[in-house]
Amino acid sequence: MKKAFTLAEVLITLGILGIVIAMTLPALVTNYQKKQFSAQLKKAYSTFSQALMMSQEFNGPSYTWWTLEPSSTYKENLKYFELYWKPYLNVLQICEKMKDCGYKITGYASVADLKNYKWYGQNNNIPGFIFGDGTYAYIRPYNGNSTADNPQKLQLLSIDLNGPKNPNIIGIDVFQFMINTDKGVITGFGEGHFCTIDMIDDVEDSRSCGSKVMSDGWEFAPDYPWYR
Repeated sequence: MKKAFTLAEVLITLGILGIVIAMTLPALVTNYQKKQFSAQLKKAYSTFSQALMMSQEFNGPSYTWWTLEPSSTYKENLKYFELYWKPYLNVLQICEKMKDCGYKITGYASVADLKNYKWYGQNNNIPGFIFGDGTYAYIRPYNGNSTADNPQKLQLLSIDLNGPKNPNIIGIDVFQFMINTDKGVITGFGEGHFCTIDMIDDVEDSRSCGSKVMSDGWEFAPDYPWYR
């Protein structure tokens, strides 16, 4: 006579499996999401770096490009983007406002403020754009560090890896970088060491998370404030 499992044994086994899955599944999902976003971020950064190099081949060194200010109009910023960037990027759509690119929000949350979707969205005077792979980005004049003795032609590059899709959180799927056209390079925004579990205090700190990921070899390190 063949031995068979009793109904009680089957239910107990299923219960144990359910507990194990409930304990391990969140970690598996988190690890998958981290790997997915880190790979996407590395690709997006590479895309913009290559576009910057190609644009300089056709338009001359970036330090000779126009200088835009935070007060520049939408038409001025759009003209700049269409000349220096658009021909070298796979742009699917240009958006005058975030809602034109499918957003229901006008700003982002951050790893330091997960509930308030009001931070560092696309300003009214700058264009946003969607790539063919769904990535959304905008480039904004950012000359706040410029002085008469040390002029700098800087632009803020904000990248949302999955566009309007959630979570729309700076430090999770949204990252910011600095384009220095004086030097022809794209660097992290701020100091990446502020983007750690122990150091991150406010939304401004979360803007340095792109720098943190980049300095850690395009990985989310154990000290990264992931949904802290």
